[in-house]
Amino acid sequence: MKRLIVLLTIAAVLILGVAGTSVVMSQSSNLWQVFFYPNTSWSGNPVFTQQVPALNYNWGTLPPGPNMPSTNWTATATTSAYFYSGVYRFSVLADDEAVLWVDNTIYLDSRGQGQSGKTLVLDLPLTEGWHNVRVDFRQYGGTSYLFVSWGINKPGSVTPIPSPTPSNLPYPLAPASATSVKTQFGDYTPCIANNLQQANCFVSDGAWNSPNQGSIQMEPMITIWGNCQPADSDVTWTTNPNTNPVTTTSFRCSKTLAGWFPR
Repeated sequence: MKRLIVLLTIAAVLILGVAGTSVVMSQSSNLWQVFFYPNTSWSGNPVFTQQVPALNYNWGTLPPGPNMPSTNWTATATTSAYFYSGVYRFSVLADDEAVLWVDNTIYLDSRGQGQSGKTLVLDLPLTEGWHNVRVDFRQYGGTSYLFVSWGINKPGSVTPIPSPTPSNLPYPLAPASATSVKTQFGDYTPCIANNLQQANCFVSDGAWNSPNQGSIQMEPMITIWGNCQPADSDVTWTTNPNTNPVTTTSFRCSKTLAGWFPR
């Protein structure tokens, strides 16, 4: 009996925290799409992509993946998660720098602030519903790590999660289509503007193994324009979060490297 009382007391402390305040619990099971760039400006095409359930990285002094350097690189991670109404506490720990976006707005930014290895905390009120979260990470040298979590700090008026019942989308939301795209195989901006199939803007680069006009004409039309690489040719995104179950679609990178079409 005494042992049971002790266990219940410990559980109460863990739940209530210090001085009766609620403990911030980390959000879990959000599927993140992570894009890695071999430069410090998030520019060009990603050379490596991952889908991970949490941003809980400790790369040490090693490269984050194939075709990536161990220093002077960047990454962008995106996810969509369901939040109850209330004030959420976000925590970001990065070496070297990180930027936290929520619904296309920057709330934490350690770029050029000399805050490498310092935990950044933000209390942010959110309405109930799906919200897009993005983290930009930059590594210059030495060790590299990135830890991101959040939890409800001050609940508001909470209502049950509507269908679908999972606490997050099965896959990140599909990205918005770009309005201008250029690759080694031409400028695809006119095709985007005039709703034309990508073969109409294709120009061979003359390499022996480059795609030809016929192979591009055989592709379905690109529906999401944006620079892509064969390495992330097969990706799955949520295309409609409001259906039950949510609608997901698999995409393939065009041989033009100008965007994705449904496969």
